[in-house]
Amino acid sequence: MDAVVILGCAIMAGCVAIQCFVVSILLRVLLIVKRRQLISHTLFGTTSVLIAVMLILVSGNLVQIALWAAVFVGRGEFLDFTTAFYHSLVNFTTLGYGDLVMSETGRILGALEAANGVVMFGLTTSVVFLVLSAQMQSAWDERIRRG
Repeated sequence: MDAVVILGCAIMAGCVAIQCFVVSILLRVLLIVKRRQLISHTLFGTTSVLIAVMLILVSGNLVQIALWAAVFVGRGEFLDFTTAFYHSLVNFTTLGYGDLVMSETGRILGALEAANGVVMFGLTTSVVFLVLSAQMQSAWDERIRRG
């Protein structure tokens, strides 16, 4: 069991690294776009930015889910990646249907994945909020400059 917990913690660390990489690239791109003044501060512009940010961040979450699924297949919990990915998605989102059950030691990984998902969706939400706050501040600053 100790080895399974260590494996789960290593995967969790990998997931943090994946999401930090995605966030880092996303913020660099947003900074470039902002410097070139390509983002409008209209309702449509802000909504478009938030949609793009959310889709990019969720893509990072999907990569993490795939990582967990690959581990589940590698450990023999599931025979095919599609089933493992579905199970991983249900775990990561903490939905927990319970229609697919892993072995006793595998269930420990499933619980760790759920904990990981909560943290990763928290990180995703915080970045979306950061971008929204920056958009609102920029819009406010622009209105003040105009008078």
